[in-house]
Parts: sequence; C-alpha cells; structure tokens
Amino acid sequence: MLWPDIATSRRIRELWAALEAEGVPSMATHTHRLHRPHVSFIVAEDLPVNASLEAVMSVPQEPIRLLVEAVGVFPGGFLYLACVANHALLDEQRRVCEAVRLLAVDPWPHFEPGEWTPHITLGWELTNRQLAQALPIVLGNLPIEGWLDHGGVEDGTTGENWTFPHRASDCN
Repeated sequence: MLWPDIATSRRIRELWAALEAEGVPSMATHTHRLHRPHVSFIVAEDLPVNASLEAVMSVPQEPIRLLVEAVGVFPGGFLYLACVANHALLDEQRRVCEAVRLLAVDPWPHFEPGEWTPHITLGWELTNRQLAQALPIVLGNLPIEGWLDHGGVEDGTTGENWTFPHRASDCN
C-alpha cells in the first residue's frame, strides 16, 4: 500500500472528521481505529510481511502524484475517494502485484492489475442515507492533490503496519 505525504494525509483525516461530525462513520472510527489514509495495491487473506517487503524492496520507487477529483461508492456502501489512475500509479501497482503474486494467499480479484480501481476508503457499509449525507461533504473538499511518497504492508485486522525501507536517495 501507499501512504500520502503528511499534508495530504492530514486533509483526508480532516475529511474523515467532517464525516464523523455529521454522524457518518468513517475510517477514523472503523474497527481498531488505527487506519491511515492509503491506496492499497493488493489485498489478500494472507501476505507474509517480511517476504513481501523483501520481494518488493521499495514502494514507491519514486513519489507518485496523487490527484483526487471524484468520489465513488462500491457495492455494500463503501465510500471512497477516486484517485486519478496515472501511468506511474498503474505501473507501480502492477510491479508490486507481480513481485508478491506467489506469496499472496487468496488475493482479492478486484485488486488484480487491469481490474483495480485506485482509491482511498472513506467509510464502510454506509446506508443510503449516510451516503447522501456524505456526498456533499466529500465533494466540497475536492480536489485533493499531493504525493503518495511512502509505502508498506498493513494488517487490516489489527492496524499494525510495516514500512518499506527508504531508498538510498532518500537518506541523503
């Protein structure tokens, strides 16, 4: 997964808080309450952390421009920010999926390259009423621009996460 830069992450967290203030549950209060704004490249029932970090080496290889100009809803009331699918983002997702393909146990098919919708989740299992409340709030906060500049592996059940080591060029 990729995490946005500090300023962009703050904007998304403020959006989560605005949704919560209007009674719409967001990722801020979902499950373990440790969620961070992110773009998932692959989701699987099991993905061994150390082997995955070793296989991928670094995510992203270079910071990737993030532009969000739209909001969407997946079936089941999953509200998300729709990330513009630029070439760098699509290429990095394909690279990561190929690197961990043999490690992933029961990967989710809609995260396969060519099937994937790049997104940042805002809320889960929202009712139609909650979605109607949320849309004007989200649309009033668009566009969102920034960078996806660091990544890692996260256990969605516990919120524990492991970051990829910084590239040598980042340490100078």
